[in-house]
Amino acid sequence: MTKIQIEKLVMDMVDENCYIIHRLGRAIIVDPGAGFYKIKDKVESKFLKVEAIILTHTHFDHIVSLEETRRYFGVPVYVSSKENEWLKSPELNLSSSFGLNKSIRTNLAEFEFENYREYELAGIKFKVLPTPGHSPGGLSFDFGDFVIVGDALFRNGYGRYDLPGSDLKKLKNSLHNVLFKLNEEKIVYPGHGDKTTIGREKDLNLI
Repeated sequence: MTKIQIEKLVMDMVDENCYIIHRLGRAIIVDPGAGFYKIKDKVESKFLKVEAIILTHTHFDHIVSLEETRRYFGVPVYVSSKENEWLKSPELNLSSSFGLNKSIRTNLAEFEFENYREYELAGIKFKVLPTPGHSPGGLSFDFGDFVIVGDALFRNGYGRYDLPGSDLKKLKNSLHNVLFKLNEEKIVYPGHGDKTTIGREKDLNLI
């Protein structure tokens, strides 16, 4: 069976990681941050057909090129029900709070994820795991061999919990009772920085 492939793109604002997940020429885009040209170039160089966009959360750095990406590829967006409204609110997605030249407003997502449900998009199966704390609707996507965690967990750290809507208690629960329950060999792809493994971060006991 052909394995799922993952392409990491470090975007143009605060080194946000966008990911392109693909298998047999069909693809999902995760968190299209600033720099649509990077997404377009990678998709075209790999001859991929993009079929969906999925969001770990909706802070501005993860959605800067969301609308451009959605329009160009003509695909639906999936997000947590707790953060769908954030897409059209610069106050909630924090784009009005960080001195950006332009506030970020996008259309609402076409679909809202159900927690713990297994989805199949572009012929690729994954499970949606609720990992709030950094933001109320933070999600992680478990693809089997690897998990994409947004800003819940990093290599040598975890997401900020001093932002509007963040919650340290919920973040701790997301790490200890959701992510750290996964296979310790599972590769972790975070929203910023380098990849790691569940076991490595669990053993560091940082929070």
